[in-house]
Amino acid sequence: MKKRFGALLVVAGLVLTVTGCASYGYVRSQMVYGNRITVQGLVKDWQDYTIYFAGHGRGHPSAVLFEPKDDDRVIIADRWWKVEKYEILIDLVDSIQRQLPIGFYYPRLLELLGPDNHRYGYVFTSWDHVVAKRIDDRTVVVYDLPLPPYLAIDGGDGPRERRPR
Repeated sequence: MKKRFGALLVVAGLVLTVTGCASYGYVRSQMVYGNRITVQGLVKDWQDYTIYFAGHGRGHPSAVLFEPKDDDRVIIADRWWKVEKYEILIDLVDSIQRQLPIGFYYPRLLELLGPDNHRYGYVFTSWDHVVAKRIDDRTVVVYDLPLPPYLAIDGGDGPRERRPR
């Protein structure tokens, strides 16, 4: 009787875990999946996207989010700032590119996928994750990334310049 109850608890826990995570989106690396989109290409075609950034203000961005304007999917960028000037976008991307790697955290372009594996947009960040939750069949909410890794992990003063060796 105890074994059956224990097995039932394990199965119930697995079912709850799988169904609870089914409504969350995820990110995947562009490099692994062979997509030829680059952050430079996104910046070049910046007017084709609604663009947001997260972080500790413009001086310490943790991510730049590119949402395509020509699809029927919607991203609600919770606590992200909208970017409406090209010069600001250039500064944000440059700042993230200058962030020194800390362990597994280094600047990279990620695809933002919904729970249905549909691409909602792209995220340029040094983090390896972004939390996105499904609201309905066409909408996800992307939660804030308040600090870039060099502030959250290292406690540094800001992006440091790479010096040639």
